[in-house]
Amino acid sequence: MDPYQLHDLFAWVAVALFVGVLALAVVKILSFAAPRPGVFSVLGAVHKVQLPAAAAVATVTSLGSFWFSEFGDKWLPCRFCWYQRIFMYSAAVILIIAALRRDRGIKWYAGPLAGIGILISSYHILLEHGLFEESAECSATVPCALPYHVSIGSRDEVTFGPANWYSVTMATMAFIAFAAILALLFLPEALDESDSTQPTSDTEDNHGEPQAG
Repeated sequence: MDPYQLHDLFAWVAVALFVGVLALAVVKILSFAAPRPGVFSVLGAVHKVQLPAAAAVATVTSLGSFWFSEFGDKWLPCRFCWYQRIFMYSAAVILIIAALRRDRGIKWYAGPLAGIGILISSYHILLEHGLFEESAECSATVPCALPYHVSIGSRDEVTFGPANWYSVTMATMAFIAFAAILALLFLPEALDESDSTQPTSDTEDNHGEPQAG
C-alpha cells in the first residue's frame, strides 16, 4: 500500500472515529436531558475501556505520523505538524502508562495536552482553508497551508489546498484524534463506584501513608 492509499484509509478510520465521538457526546447529553438505564450502560461500558482506547488512539496517531515522515513518501512535517506531534507523542506515553496502571486521574494531565493539541489542529485546518495567512517563515520551509495529500474531498486547482470543508488532511486527522482522546477521558461515567478509584500501592493505606508493620 502506497502512502496515498494509506492516507485515504486513515482518513476513513478518522471519519468513523469522529462519528463515534459525536455519538458519545449525544449519549452524554441524553444522560442529563433524558436519563435512562440504557444511556448509563453505554457510558459505563465505554468507561471500562476509556484508558486503553485513548492510549490506542494516541499511539496509532503517533506511529502513523512518524511512518509518513520517515518511511512513506518522506512527507516533511511543517511547523504546526511538529507542534501537534509534541502534544500527541506526550499524550501517547502517559496514556499507555495510565492504561497499564488503570490510573483514571491521568485525564487531568493528558486532557490539557489534548486540549492544546486540538486548538493547534484547528488553527492548522483554518490555515489550509485560507482563513489565515501563514507566516513567511512557515511558507519558506515546509508550507503549513499546503497539505501533501487530501483524502475524501477534492484538491483546489489554484491553491492545491483542500477545496471542501469535509476534506481530510493530516491536520484533520490530528484534530479528530485529539477530540477522541478528550471524549474518552471526560465523557464516560462509571456504573460502579469501585471503577473510578485510583490505584494505590500495597504498601500504603487509604491516606497514602505507609502501613504499619
